[in-house]
Amino acid sequence: MRQEAGKKGGPGKWAFVAVMCFLAAAGAAGCGDSQKQQELRLQGIEQLDGGDYEEAIRSFEEALALSSKVVGEFELDILKYRAEAECRAGDYGAAAYTYEVLLQVDKEREEYQTRICNLHILAGQLDQALEEYSKLQEAGSAGGETAQILLALGQALTQQGRFDEAMGLYEQAVEGGMKNGEIYNRMAVCKLEEGDIDLALQYLEEGVKTGDRSVMGSLLLNQAAAYEKKLDFARALTILEQYTAAYGANEQVQKEIDFLRSR
Repeated sequence: MRQEAGKKGGPGKWAFVAVMCFLAAAGAAGCGDSQKQQELRLQGIEQLDGGDYEEAIRSFEEALALSSKVVGEFELDILKYRAEAECRAGDYGAAAYTYEVLLQVDKEREEYQTRICNLHILAGQLDQALEEYSKLQEAGSAGGETAQILLALGQALTQQGRFDEAMGLYEQAVEGGMKNGEIYNRMAVCKLEEGDIDLALQYLEEGVKTGDRSVMGSLLLNQAAAYEKKLDFARALTILEQYTAAYGANEQVQKEIDFLRSR
């Protein structure tokens, strides 16, 4: 946890105060926007705009520390600026916590919930991200960002070797009607990593059937790689030639084609 301004990895001390004060005095107007607070807020904004993110966080936290025991619009505004500064500083875990505070004191704002999930993914806090994603799914509140969050979380899980959990997310999405080429491509990648080539090929074929042009090149490359793993060099070569006809051949693809032709 960040126990004082400037340290990374957790909430600032104001975060705890903000929640407690709001619960004790919900509905009351903030009264802490003194001249000093205003100056610290403006100073923090200037530091934020100038790229001095750590100093901006300090300024915002100093402003919050001068507040009364009530969360008002002024405090909410500073918390939002602090979250932005933490994001720009790359302290995604701290930013996620700040948005968790905002979620409690600024009502159930959908944008906060999705940002929290995305920030946990960026911070590599995948267990927390999974919890937040489940909340979004249960509430049905992720809206148009559902697919982006799903893909980012699934990719992060795959990179950590958590293939079963990634597959669980993808399967749930497909069952819910999210049947696009990228979903099938990601499912295939998971199965290729696990060594289940036949099932990977089934998912790739489903992906190709969607006709999703945005991911078709990747689907074809993964198909070729899967057939090569099965030692079906002729089929792999045919697919790569299909790929080059549509997208051209880079150096890596051409080397693979030359290799397959030599088999």
